[in-house]
Amino acid sequence: MKTAFTLAEILITLGIIGVVAAMTIPNLITAHQKKTASAALKRAVSTINQAIRLSEEENGEVEIWDKTLEPKEFINRYFAPYIKISKICNNNQECGYNPTYAWKNLRGKYEHYYSPTYQNRRAFITMDGIIYTYSVISGSAVELNNDRIIIIDVNGNKKPNQHGKDVFFLYRQEEKNSVIPYGADKSYNEIKKSCSKTGDGLYCGALIQRSGWDIPSGYPWN
Repeated sequence: MKTAFTLAEILITLGIIGVVAAMTIPNLITAHQKKTASAALKRAVSTINQAIRLSEEENGEVEIWDKTLEPKEFINRYFAPYIKISKICNNNQECGYNPTYAWKNLRGKYEHYYSPTYQNRRAFITMDGIIYTYSVISGSAVELNNDRIIIIDVNGNKKPNQHGKDVFFLYRQEEKNSVIPYGADKSYNEIKKSCSKTGDGLYCGALIQRSGWDIPSGYPWN
């Protein structure tokens, strides 16, 4: 006599498997996205630091780089020989973004500031698909501060194009001659306030760095 599962038992088993999959697969996907984003952030910080140091060895300190050059010429002189660039973007569309707005904050709001071409910024795409945005020309007090900020989109123009998820802000410390996540010198409470569901997300890279380059629990991912 042979034994076997009945059709009802098979359907019940498949139903249980489906429920478990529906509950676990989204969490697995989210965990993978977080791990990918934090790893790319860490790699991008290392890459841009190395590129700037190599450039300074031949061109002098960043502070004396010729910012009267046209943006494309500036990037070709000071970055291209030291980092593998696949494309320099003259506008948002050339980077694959919306013509007006590229990135949104954690509240889901778009503003003029959130664009790779705002205030004399220019973006370039490296061979690994990361977009780096650098302010080429300095002028007013705002632009001088902006001159130290490097914005990266770790998965290129792919969505969500949102602060703290794939878009992160870096900051160059002149006194230490290094690029760090923006806000790394702030208090933990200041960083958490910025990197929250009601914040702007500018300091999210700093929060990830403080967590050992990993996205901590309670991070405003969803």
